[in-house]
Amino acid sequence: MGLVKLRVMDDRFQADLWCQALEQRGIAHLLRTYEDTAYDGIYVTQKGYGVIYVEEEHLEAARGVDQDLAQSLACPDPAQLARSIDHTLLDAAAGEAELETHLEQCLEMEAAAACVSPWMVPRAVRALAGSPVAVCTVVGFPLGTQTSAAKLAEAGEAAGAGAVELDVVFNRGWALGGELERAVAEMADLARELPGRVIKVILETSALGPEASRRAARALVDTGVEYLKTGTGFFGPATVEEVSLLARAVEGRLDIKAAGGIRSLADALALQAAGAQRLGTSSGYDIYRQARERWEQAES
Repeated sequence: MGLVKLRVMDDRFQADLWCQALEQRGIAHLLRTYEDTAYDGIYVTQKGYGVIYVEEEHLEAARGVDQDLAQSLACPDPAQLARSIDHTLLDAAAGEAELETHLEQCLEMEAAAACVSPWMVPRAVRALAGSPVAVCTVVGFPLGTQTSAAKLAEAGEAAGAGAVELDVVFNRGWALGGELERAVAEMADLARELPGRVIKVILETSALGPEASRRAARALVDTGVEYLKTGTGFFGPATVEEVSLLARAVEGRLDIKAAGGIRSLADALALQAAGAQRLGTSSGYDIYRQARERWEQAES
């Protein structure tokens, strides 16, 4: 028995999702990316990210996993997908013109939320009034090192301006320095002081690490927050492993928002399949258009 090819992987997100699914089924596999492919007589320009191989004796089971995943990612309803996207504009150089375009895109796709910088909130509230698109902004962004009083004041100002969703950066220093309870209490206090607002806690899982992220996720259950968010995007992209880790830790008691490096429809679908209910991305409109084009092709 030897290794046989299961599937060519289009990108890292897809590869992560397939590898995780195979691992969960106990199916040994090998991911060989094109970057680490050895010289074997000729050089060939490869398209995609890499290839997953499995042992021939496990091929039938692996094909079952492959078919289930491929079907789940095949052709999403673009409207349904849009309702899971927080279309994001947090570029410090973005001005009024960029904001106007961004809000038009949010309205066209009927995104879950327009996630904008704090100074943009009043304008976004006026532009999106009467629409199903929520106004979201960030608090303690991007490092989370502000005092609790400063975060509460920032959150209160945003809520007072009309933001209904607040993505708040967790105090990573407390969490990693043996004061996890203090960091959790800060989030609980925010949720208690701002009833009616959706609080999403930005954990920065890539910087916290898996064990600290798991402990933080479990501790945040029943604090009044509604989402755990993987990161700001400043410390690396969201990954399938991070989303899956958070989803397993909270066992459905909190929702998960993946954010950072989500640039294509394939990325979005892989993270959703891993357990993300929301996707935070500045490429939200492009992803929606990709989904709409695929849907229209399937319908024709």
